[in-house]
Amino acid sequence: MRSAAAALGLAAMAAAYPLVQNRAVTCVSGLYMIAARGSEEDPGEGPLSQVTDLVKTLVPGSASIAVDYPAAIYEDGTYPVSVYEGITDAISKIQDYVSACGSSSKIALLGFSQGGNVMTDALAGGVLKPDPIGDDLRPYIKAVAVFGDPTFTVGQSFDAGNATKSGIFSRGGDSLALLNTYASVIQSYCMVHDTVCATGDSLTVHSAEVPTFASVAAQFIASKA
Repeated sequence: MRSAAAALGLAAMAAAYPLVQNRAVTCVSGLYMIAARGSEEDPGEGPLSQVTDLVKTLVPGSASIAVDYPAAIYEDGTYPVSVYEGITDAISKIQDYVSACGSSSKIALLGFSQGGNVMTDALAGGVLKPDPIGDDLRPYIKAVAVFGDPTFTVGQSFDAGNATKSGIFSRGGDSLALLNTYASVIQSYCMVHDTVCATGDSLTVHSAEVPTFASVAAQFIASKA
């Protein structure tokens, strides 16, 4: 991931996917939810729709949109490039919404698996990743819920679930410190034995992260509206 080839690939992605794109935005009175699906899932919100649908009931006037990215592991430029594209699109959606809707903007970020990696990197950056969102956008991020995030790191105040080990790409240093500045609006859900977020032995547990925590996550997000 740190190789010169990877760096060149990601540099090419930066040129191909500028952060500012012109896209039509509809402002909503509730929460504007941006959802990043997990690896190899079909385009759309994936299982995160279980959460966004509940929030729409709890917070009338809310809407959701999916991050447009490959969610690939091996094909389409490999995992790091897929994450890069996801971060780029997520940040563009945040920028576009705030630009269109101004001080009334209330944004919630959701991510499952690779999508959790996307959303936490959008806030805190990472190795060979785009710059995270700036302080100008911070006030509009009202809630963040990630499930089975490979960058899950034990011992954080925003950890949720019963995991006792960190994820396969656990976060540290300046990136972890920056993510902690969002601690009051984040919940990172991870269960013991999850192969991805807890370096465990069960993909079944990993796949169950969203349905297990969908209700409590929706209530958390709604509480921040």
